[in-house]
Amino acid sequence: MSVQERVSAEEAVERLRSTLGDDVGDVEVRFGHLDATCSAENLRHVMTTLRDEPGLRFEFFTFLSAIDRSEFGGPDKPDKHGGLELIVHLYSPAHVLHINVRVPLDLADPRCESISAIYRGANWHEREMRDMFGIQFEGHPNLTGIYLPEDFEGHPGLRSFKLPNRAFIKPWPGAKDPEEAAAGGR
Repeated sequence: MSVQERVSAEEAVERLRSTLGDDVGDVEVRFGHLDATCSAENLRHVMTTLRDEPGLRFEFFTFLSAIDRSEFGGPDKPDKHGGLELIVHLYSPAHVLHINVRVPLDLADPRCESISAIYRGANWHEREMRDMFGIQFEGHPNLTGIYLPEDFEGHPGLRSFKLPNRAFIKPWPGAKDPEEAAAGGR
């Protein structure tokens, strides 16, 4: 069991900047958590450094998710609110710190390095993001669907995804169960 060395968020920002330099973009403190950006090309390097650097030690993977921040969605629409963004949340038990790493992705062709070899828990999260947002995680050991059927078309997490209309095959009989319908709806 490691000894905790509580580090202030401001001190962690300095450690992060001195360790990663230009490999991370904006770094700030939001609600007591670190918040940083990095490019899709640098994600694997940034994640490895965050995990292994003694002054950081973000060893606990919490989640990986995505958000479509475009106003109307779709590659043919202007991205007024930032487009597609991957979000990775990590925790450092050694330093009692949280960090969100934000990765802007191209909405027309979302690609990113897989971090499943660094944090094994990311494996299923990346598969989910492939289904829901169409993100291709390069280097993933088995990037297959996890939620949606193989013949499903589209990515429901994107704002450009249009929900299909429901078509009723037969009218509703008003009965609550089959026996009730056979008895005339009594």
